[in-house]
Amino acid sequence: MSLHFNLEESVKILKGATSLFMRIGIKSVSMDDIARELGVSKKTIYKHFADKRDLVSKVLEEDIRQDTKACLACYSSNSNAIQKMIDISRHISRQHKDLNPTLIFDVQKYYPSAWAKMEEYQTKFISSIIIQNIEEGQNEALYRTEIEPKIAAAMYGTLTQGMIQQLIQGDNNYDFKTLHLQMVSYHLFGICTQEGRSYLEQHINEITNE
Repeated sequence: MSLHFNLEESVKILKGATSLFMRIGIKSVSMDDIARELGVSKKTIYKHFADKRDLVSKVLEEDIRQDTKACLACYSSNSNAIQKMIDISRHISRQHKDLNPTLIFDVQKYYPSAWAKMEEYQTKFISSIIIQNIEEGQNEALYRTEIEPKIAAAMYGTLTQGMIQQLIQGDNNYDFKTLHLQMVSYHLFGICTQEGRSYLEQHINEITNE
């Protein structure tokens, strides 16, 4: 019972911290703020996390775990390659719809080891998903066969980095959901066959459906 209670308490703290970080950023949020938000003492938080750096790391690890789980779930479906990309993108859009760009800046500047984990996730796991998706779509005649999957996956990574920089710079009025939809649209329309394009035009807006 004690182990179960401690696990629930840890999950509650992670969820509360994630919500605050998403809305406000990381640097501006203190352990006092998190304790006040959750209605617990700082001592309770420190029972589960060594310090704020440890908490930030665990929050990002959980975000990666959730995204990985969603990607794998989409790939266990019988949908075509385009629909799988749409389903994955819809999860990511929902997961980060309230993202304050300050969070990304804070992680990059103040938590480089945590940021390195995010970049590793992007360059390894996401890249492998994109390569697999393109190969599958080519076999289904939905993606152009002249597209080289590894090169296209690398370019998708570059698009992602560009989107992140757009969010950090804050020199436009676009939120994560809007930029993410544009990025995925740019990628998919660029690799689709005519048959794939017809399907995509009918379903692309599913990405932003709640």
